[in-house]
Amino acid sequence: MHRKNNALYIDLENIPSGLDLKMLFEELTLKHNESPEEENIFVIKMACGNSASIKKLEKQLAEYNFTIRDTPSITTNYKNRADLIISLEALETIIINTPVIDRYVFITSDSDFTVIMEALRKYGKEVYLVTKESVSDKPIFNNCCDEILIIESFMPKPKTEEPKEAEKGKVKKAEKPDAAHTKKMDLLVEDLMKKVVESFDPDAWQLVSYAGVKFHQMDKSRMIERSSYRSLGNLLSKLEQERFIERKLNEKGHPEIRKASVSVSP
Repeated sequence: MHRKNNALYIDLENIPSGLDLKMLFEELTLKHNESPEEENIFVIKMACGNSASIKKLEKQLAEYNFTIRDTPSITTNYKNRADLIISLEALETIIINTPVIDRYVFITSDSDFTVIMEALRKYGKEVYLVTKESVSDKPIFNNCCDEILIIESFMPKPKTEEPKEAEKGKVKKAEKPDAAHTKKMDLLVEDLMKKVVESFDPDAWQLVSYAGVKFHQMDKSRMIERSSYRSLGNLLSKLEQERFIERKLNEKGHPEIRKASVSVSP
């Protein structure tokens, strides 16, 4: 069993109070491994914020044995030093190098953390960001980490009661933004995959797995999981139906794709 040491840092004042740490730890523990033999160990768990923000997650932080740092405001506009404290703590692990940290996970929506994230990657470290969906597509975030997870994915969905007859019309109106959001995700992932395919030699077949790696490098916030496609296979099937790509199995039985000689708009 190969052990991968993780360091996890939470900027408490820049995340929603509804974050479910159990869901997040399950995601990081069970997924994102290079092989089935890889084991994720969380050797550093630290959370920074003022007393009010600590209170919101205090019980969960205690259950997961986090080191908690109270960072009271030092200016009249409520600025504290959580970003600086976390950044220095992360940098110190590089200097001490005991234990060796393989992956750093930052839970924040504050772009100030991109400085330390970029520095850690220069040392060959894997860097994850868990942030709000509304800022997940910021270029500054996408360019300084290896993976972006969406905070809203780790928040329990509120229980909803069956709407009354008089309220059903209102519910339908509330659903429309979700449909529009999904459609937006569909268009974004379609455009990304088309760019990936167009970057290849038009006369050469490419392994689907290689295309998937290239696609993931551009889709760090995993928009495909929030689209109606849900998976790369479904997306490729759509592009094949549109005759944008061709697919085949090579002599080893591995799927390959290339851009169709003539593509047809849907």
